[in-house]
This record gives sequence, C-alpha cells and structure tokens, in this order.
Amino acid sequence: MSKTITSPVDEFPGTVKLPNHLTMPQALAYEKAVRDGSALIEDGASQSEFDAVMVQAICACVEEWHLDNFDQLAPDTFPFTPRQASNELVAWLFGEIVKLYNPDVPE
Repeated sequence: MSKTITSPVDEFPGTVKLPNHLTMPQALAYEKAVRDGSALIEDGASQSEFDAVMVQAICACVEEWHLDNFDQLAPDTFPFTPRQASNELVAWLFGEIVKLYNPDVPE
C-alpha cells in the first residue's frame, strides 16, 4: 500500500508516491541522512551539500515520481535549480519521510 502526496512547490508541480511504512533499507537511509546531515551542519556545509545528503534518503524512499517534466528521479538527476525551489522540494519530501519514520513527532 502506498500514499500519493501532492507537491506544494510551484516550480515542481505533480505528485510523489511514498510507502505507508518504511522498509529496513529505507529507514537506514533516513537515519544515515539525519546523522550525516547533522555532521554537515556542525561543519558549516552549504545548503546544497546538506540537501545532497537528504536527496539520497528521499530517493531511497520514494516509490514513484510524477512531477511535471521529470521522469523517475535519482540522486544524480534530482533537480538542484532553481536553488530555492529545489530546497523547498527537498524539505517537503524529507518532512514527509520524517512523518513515516516517526509519526508521533508533532509537526
């Protein structure tokens, strides 16, 4: 079973299909992104460097991409520009994965 979510980012309209529950590899990808992202923040990394780590977990968790003008995305094909819109897409998708990983955490 899956759930379809609609992108709130104007520059990247469409939908994305996520699982209802993360598999072990997906949960591990999420945990790695959180760990590596925290380390990057402490080291003063750029937003793009941080987002690149998040995209790895996002791509591991997304079942299907249905964003306008994009095929199935992977870390090396994920749109990183326009930068602000891309960051919003990453933040939204990672936030949806957080809800799957730990649904009891308030938004």
